[in-house]
Amino acid sequence: MADYHSPTIVRPDIPRGAMTLLEHRLLIGMFSHEGEEDAVYFFAEDYVNDLMHLDLSEVHDLLEVDPFPDSYAVTAVREHLRQLDPAEGELALDMSVIGYEGIFQDIVKRCGTLDDVEVVAAWTCTKMRPDGFGGMATLITADAIESMSTASFLDEARARIRDGTGPES
Repeated sequence: MADYHSPTIVRPDIPRGAMTLLEHRLLIGMFSHEGEEDAVYFFAEDYVNDLMHLDLSEVHDLLEVDPFPDSYAVTAVREHLRQLDPAEGELALDMSVIGYEGIFQDIVKRCGTLDDVEVVAAWTCTKMRPDGFGGMATLITADAIESMSTASFLDEARARIRDGTGPES
């Protein structure tokens, strides 16, 4: 059986003061992290965690003190709370659907020292499978989120070469 991995890094370190408590809680639930005082380095050695379980009382406490009630993180969490069975004691968040891009974008919008955030991932596999290798880069600014995988790059390069607009033209 093949094991697929997606080691990921986030650059630059994110200033601790630029994150709300909710954003920080979500990001440390998705990524491994180092540093806490001034800035946090987010990374994933194997993969970004895409399923989080949060205690409902913690979620309500975080929402109560969040200074940005219309932020991406608050909106996503409130939407999941609306769909929650009242008998549940915890909130399950599918972060593969919610994503981290909108969270980082809100941070960039508020932080005067960040122009952008880069998320770079490698796709690897324990067997030599054709679908097990590649990567992705995402650039997040206050105004845009742009991503490209290695497969997308290769498709675009082929199209440019075929159309005669590539560097060999």
